[in-house]
Amino acid sequence: MQMYAIWSDWSIVKMQKPKPKVTPIVIPDDKLQFLKKKLDDPDLSQSIKREFVKEIMGGECAMCQGMPTKIASYDMDGITLIEKYCDKCFEESNF
Repeated sequence: MQMYAIWSDWSIVKMQKPKPKVTPIVIPDDKLQFLKKKLDDPDLSQSIKREFVKEIMGGECAMCQGMPTKIASYDMDGITLIEKYCDKCFEESNF
């Protein structure tokens, strides 16, 4: 995946993401069961379900906005980029 940085002189520099440091997202079982119950509830709208995912998991998958299971941290020359991914999107991105 490529990223672009815009410098103060308005030039665009193409940057490659370095290999990330990957850690699993650890959620207590009671919160995870609560979230699964809410996601399975047919009476809740997608936007409400998405809010539950953001609140309990700390965000959404960077690619599909689903429930993340991994945190990828990239060291970009002194700046740390943090993205969260679900298992499916993590495997598809070939880190």
